[in-house]
Amino acid sequence: MKNPLLAILLLFIFSQTLHTQTLNVPADYPTIQAAIDASNDGDTVLVQPGEYFENLRFNGKSIVLTSRFFLSGSANDISSTIINGSQPAHPDTASCILIVDGESPSTVVQGFTLTGGKGTRWLDPHGAGTFTEGGGILTEGTSPVILFNIIRDNVITNTTAVVSNGGGGIRCGDGSPVIRNNWIHHNVGRYGGG
Repeated sequence: MKNPLLAILLLFIFSQTLHTQTLNVPADYPTIQAAIDASNDGDTVLVQPGEYFENLRFNGKSIVLTSRFFLSGSANDISSTIINGSQPAHPDTASCILIVDGESPSTVVQGFTLTGGKGTRWLDPHGAGTFTEGGGILTEGTSPVILFNIIRDNVITNTTAVVSNGGGGIRCGDGSPVIRNNWIHHNVGRYGGG
């Protein structure tokens, strides 16, 4: 090869591709969060049908989180793979999924039913106050891709202790998320239920 820089670049890209893996839940990891925590950028976390009582955080990782819908294309895999956020470890962090740590468009959530979320309490980085938002999904300053999910029956409790109680289904701020082919319904929030 006449261009050694190109050869080095191609070798780097090829070596990165070799190191990606699929982490299976619950076969390899007992919880979705355990698989996310063990993952590296470029990995896929594949979740089998079932109901998972978890409140997930991506922690800045560029990964694909998917149900078997990724393989089957069947809506049955969406409705039978449930992330239920109704039992949070801390009541102020009760969104089903938090994507708030600089995640990129390489971060993908697809093929789940997200339900039972109660939103996450957070302080606006621009000084606008304290908010409780994002029952199903809360994104802030990120650009994930959110596809083929059912986001339903998430409720943000109306409280006067915060500036806003909104985004019952999903709340996105200061980012460029791609949200396509989701069914967002029967969510409740003072400002925007969905």
